[in-house]
Amino acid sequence: MKQNHYKNITPWNLDLGLIRVLPVVFLFGILFFDEEVLLPFLLLIFSIFCYCIATYKYRFIFGFSGIRILSIPSIMIITFTLFIAFPSIYVISTVSDPAETPYISSIILFYPLFCTGLLTANSLNKVDNNNLNDMLYQTITPSKNDDFFYNILINILMFSIFFTIIYLFRVDELPIIELIQNPGNNSKFFLMREEALKLLKITAIERYTFNWLRSLFIPFGVVGSLFLMSLYKKFKYKVIFILFLVLGLFINTVTLEKSPLAALVLSIFSFYFLKNLKLKISTIITSIFIVLLGPLIITYFIFIDNQNVFQLIFWSYIERLLVVPAKVLYYYFLHFPDTHSFLMGRSSQIFSWIHPEGTFPISNYIFKLWWNVRESTGSANANFLGNYWADFGWYGTIFSSFVLGIIIQVFTKYILTSSNYEKNINYFVCSAISLPLFTFGFFSSNFTILFFTKGLIVLVIILFMINNYKNTNSI
Repeated sequence: MKQNHYKNITPWNLDLGLIRVLPVVFLFGILFFDEEVLLPFLLLIFSIFCYCIATYKYRFIFGFSGIRILSIPSIMIITFTLFIAFPSIYVISTVSDPAETPYISSIILFYPLFCTGLLTANSLNKVDNNNLNDMLYQTITPSKNDDFFYNILINILMFSIFFTIIYLFRVDELPIIELIQNPGNNSKFFLMREEALKLLKITAIERYTFNWLRSLFIPFGVVGSLFLMSLYKKFKYKVIFILFLVLGLFINTVTLEKSPLAALVLSIFSFYFLKNLKLKISTIITSIFIVLLGPLIITYFIFIDNQNVFQLIFWSYIERLLVVPAKVLYYYFLHFPDTHSFLMGRSSQIFSWIHPEGTFPISNYIFKLWWNVRESTGSANANFLGNYWADFGWYGTIFSSFVLGIIIQVFTKYILTSSNYEKNINYFVCSAISLPLFTFGFFSSNFTILFFTKGLIVLVIILFMINNYKNTNSI
């Protein structure tokens, strides 16, 4: 077992805090909530309470407390609670439709089903709790394969530059350049953003590669080089970090999509979050503001002609973060099967190949219904519950929540074993990639998109290559 050198550090036991606070919240709901939302609210609180109890032994990997080491299940459960579960209570208070029953029920059932999946997989291949607890007291840890990792970073940098050049040859004009030269006109920049990637006439391989650049290779390179630079203070590590950062800032802002830029900064934040054993609340709040600063600047220049631009930006971001993820999910339950019959797998390319009609453009379909427009390239992306409800109804939401728990436990265990339960470069890089994907990505994407379109499956392959190298060279 590794030695703990930081016993003066108190780990975050958020689960114990929730176990103590949630009964009070439960009583508060009984006293002050309206009858129409009271039962769903109480069931939601009870479901979260049971989740904390069931996962308490493994709280630093499956519970809310695992956020201290950026455990993927912890990131997911916190993201789901903050951006889907609690806002869903507000959503059902503003609507009156039979669809709200399966909507709120699927959200409440996510906690026991996801938990059951995690614990089922863990019973077959347990996480080492002793080594896991030791991680709470570790800071940045060197490993013998850091030099090999540097060679991987060089290759990823060359690959990233190559495909960035290819992309530049494919587009007629860059939205970010147009925004700098001629700010204002929201409609124009919305169309330019769509044309810069979604409507761009490129091959499927190029489209996947460009998505992987932003969500996988760039964060991999930025945090990997930042790790080496912080640990060894060598000039070559500083150079490769600067190159990755400059390339990342360009490629993640060029289309004017705001989430890739926020995701890049969030990846860097993940490095400092894991490195520092003591964190102040003020530091975390400041970091959140910095994460949102880039998107705020882009939004400001897009709406610069508006007289109330600051008020518009403030309320639009509040709504986008705290209301829209839960609200757009509701629309999936609202329109399936009433407006359109269940898709039987057509919303995902995993199943759609068996259908003669091919993949159903569900996010665009919901967007058109939401905004009542016939022709549009917009997207209304939702949490995975929306896709699996639209595909299979109750069977989809129940089965997918359980299976997701199994998949995430296996994936998390693989990351832990590949990093030897240490905060080494493997773990830092995996956390840097996973944090944005399981926050911004999780509340607005199907998990098949996270693994394939966003490139998590490629991360698994890279980890397999690293592990194979370590075993071959007895590292």
